Amino acid sequence: MLFSLLTYYILSWITTCLAQKFPSPSGSFPPAEAREKKPVVSYDAPSIHQFNSTPFKDWDNFTQTVIDESAGVTFEEINSLNDIIRPKMDLITKENFFRIFRLDLYKQCPFWTGTEGFCMHRSCAVDTIDDWKDLPEIWQPEALGALENVSRVPESNKASKDYCEIDEINEDTVYVDLVENPERFTGYGGDQSFQIWKSIYSENCFNLGQDQCMEKNFFYRMISGMHASISTHLSNQYLDLKTKQYGPNLKQFMFRVGNFPDRIENIYLNYILVLKALIKLESLGILDNFEFSNQDQLRDELRDMIMPSYQLGDNTEECLFDENSLFQSSDAVEVKDEFKQNFRNVSRIMDCVHCDRCRLWGKVQTTGYGTALKVLFDLHNAKEIREPSRYEISNVELIALVNTFDRLSRSVESIKNFHTLYDLAIEKEERGASISSVLPVSSSSDVVDFTNRDVFEAVGKGDLPIEKEETSFEAADEGHFDDIVYHTRRGNTVKEAFYTELYKVGDALKLIFTAYKVFPKIVYNWCLIRLVYYWNKFVGHVQQDFDINRLYHEEF
Repeated sequence: MLFSLLTYYILSWITTCLAQKFPSPSGSFPPAEAREKKPVVSYDAPSIHQFNSTPFKDWDNFTQTVIDESAGVTFEEINSLNDIIRPKMDLITKENFFRIFRLDLYKQCPFWTGTEGFCMHRSCAVDTIDDWKDLPEIWQPEALGALENVSRVPESNKASKDYCEIDEINEDTVYVDLVENPERFTGYGGDQSFQIWKSIYSENCFNLGQDQCMEKNFFYRMISGMHASISTHLSNQYLDLKTKQYGPNLKQFMFRVGNFPDRIENIYLNYILVLKALIKLESLGILDNFEFSNQDQLRDELRDMIMPSYQLGDNTEECLFDENSLFQSSDAVEVKDEFKQNFRNVSRIMDCVHCDRCRLWGKVQTTGYGTALKVLFDLHNAKEIREPSRYEISNVELIALVNTFDRLSRSVESIKNFHTLYDLAIEKEERGASISSVLPVSSSSDVVDFTNRDVFEAVGKGDLPIEKEETSFEAADEGHFDDIVYHTRRGNTVKEAFYTELYKVGDALKLIFTAYKVFPKIVYNWCLIRLVYYWNKFVGHVQQDFDINRLYHEEF
């Protein structure tokens, strides 16, 4: 024990000295005490009837209303359309071409630095494809170079069209199977997550006049719809602490989305926005220029999915959503540039998310929305295109666009399912059932305690063992999540306490030996990086100050 403590203090002293000698840059993420805290939210629900603003109370009338004046379709029409599209989307997103996504998962945040808030839970991890043999033919090295060359656009042209930042191919590029890494609840949250969304909403402001309110309103409705859709996915794939399975959580959905009609409206608006982009790609013949792994079959599946949408409009231009109603003012070019830059910032903020799986799906969906905006507002009309070329949109953009629409389609399906659960909960409550049976999840915020070993190891797989008696969870660090009220701890048996302590001793020993293993490498990296830095400084090639944080990026 004395040897372990001595090792710990030596490593702590070295780290502290290095941090004092080479402080973090001024643009680093502000310390916890200096940041704005996530406001405390009460998740106590004394009655299902307390959700007075929910459109579920008068769902039939709500679904008969028009989603948006520029769209001209009702919620019911989209629900009916989605019932037709949903089974086809399940098949399409499982195809090799659309299930593999390429990205730089560990790209440095461009706005701030710092490691506070990193999610270390198994559920936050992403399983990447490390063996090229596991990739479909379209992503194999011999085909990859040719595809990238075909899709390359001159920089000046490319910069003017992109609404989001696409990760370039480099040594940090990874390939991820989206089907094997589904978007669901991970336990990631707290002040760092709050800071991400606060930055998205408040730090991308418009310098617009009164006559550009339409574009500004459209931007924020789109961001709100993206946020609400993500919240719907997490509520629909929430970990039930009793059954140890992922499933819909009505309570979470009502608090986050269901009690806000505008958030539901914005999900539907984004649905028709992204679907209209797919319609435009199909109508202009651009989909014909993609080289799918199974050629005509996948292309036909895409067409079969898109074709039912044409029944909601008299012509292709006005089907679902009339994008020509935006950016029509005298300073439309300046407005569009500012709109584009703001959304590029939103896509770049995704690199600041400290949960790998959240970052993955955040980058997929911001890329998808950015692609939809590029298609709707920058792609030429059919009459102006003489030879539709494949370089108008890249593989990564099309994959993101289709998967983003799949996410929105699932959100619409989930909203209908939550409406059914809401009606059942109302019936139970009116028969005198308690709120605990109507909303069965017992935790006031339903956040999993990952200090429990079984939950920590199994939550990412969705296969937690089911015990006969109800499992209780300890509150790990009550100061870390200010808005969480944790479970009351029950007494452990001697056997449980023994194995709990045994696991902790094992983890401590593993940490100590791991520290000894990586310590020589840290010293080597420290010497090497400093040597390279001072040499570059000597020859005049230094572009930025020395950053001590790079020494620990790989190891920790």
